[in-house]
Amino acid sequence: MITSVLTQRGDPFDGAAFTSPCYRIPALAVTPACRLLAAWDVRADWRDLPGPFDVVYRCSDDLGHSWGPLRVLRRHTASEGFGDASFVVGPGVVHCWYVSSAGRSFFDAEPGAGEGLRLWLASSFDDGQTWQHRDLTASLKPDDVTGMFASSGNGLTLREGARAGRLLQPFVLRTAAGQHFAAMAYSDDDGTTWALGERIGPDCDENKVTELPGGRVLLHARATPRRRWAVSDDGGVTFGDPVAHEQLVDPACNGGLSRWGSQVVATILNHPSERRELAIRRSADGGESWTPALGIDDGACAYSVALELPDGALAVAWESGDYDVIVFARIARDEVGFDGGEPTLRAIRGRAGAAAPPEVAPAR
Repeated sequence: MITSVLTQRGDPFDGAAFTSPCYRIPALAVTPACRLLAAWDVRADWRDLPGPFDVVYRCSDDLGHSWGPLRVLRRHTASEGFGDASFVVGPGVVHCWYVSSAGRSFFDAEPGAGEGLRLWLASSFDDGQTWQHRDLTASLKPDDVTGMFASSGNGLTLREGARAGRLLQPFVLRTAAGQHFAAMAYSDDDGTTWALGERIGPDCDENKVTELPGGRVLLHARATPRRRWAVSDDGGVTFGDPVAHEQLVDPACNGGLSRWGSQVVATILNHPSERRELAIRRSADGGESWTPALGIDDGACAYSVALELPDGALAVAWESGDYDVIVFARIARDEVGFDGGEPTLRAIRGRAGAAAPPEVAPAR
């Protein structure tokens, strides 16, 4: 495993609202020209919106061996902050979903068109050099939903089956009754227009999807003490009932999910109640069963995102420590015993203890 630090807490960022920022919420994508993008939030501390947050990113033109300077995807304004990036790549375009807040949080947002989190889509047609931004709240947010945001990290482009080419982006929805659901936003025109699929849940929070052979879609949703999973046979519009998977220990923290060759991999925390011990598991049967956990980081950890690279390696980015650093790693197939050998992956020695549990920042 080859690792590098993408950013660390306290590193100054020109134009930030904070003198000693905390960097959170990693996202990853490979552009049509094979440029690797990694994005994250610039925050005051670990707590979620509202706040004058920025979304920033770095680019790698050698698939993660080296990285360019920090760039701004969306900068805060006097009244609005931005965060929770998730990339979706289509033909000739990279999309990045994110949300904004002018003072409300996911938990106190008003229904429908009322005050709350706004749903933004940035699109780049030049491999991340420049971005165009659209507010799609009115076209996506249902009238009975209060809080809603794109689940951070990455979405999916279907490659197989009748719906090949469809773009999928996972969302989290909260109703006035306080129930949480997952749902997929999907696009069949490369991201020009989007529709929202059926709700998945309740008791589904931040979630990831990946494609199974034939175009079926596997969903993982954060939940404690076990992660929930469900499968879609219609390209992500509807899913079966989400159920807890006994092998997928989870303290309710957003994790990674990706195809890797013919198999599926998940990067999630291997603890039932605390944010610590990031591990990788593999499934050769479409998510029905999983290999034992192999450690990536044995210390305090939080969110992660995973992505198969064009050269066959797996890219993973995660929050290490008590939101101290965002680490990037390239993992080779033989390190996890992918082709039948004994696994050789060795976890990095992370910070002792656990990362702080989730919390919302005070209203601005």
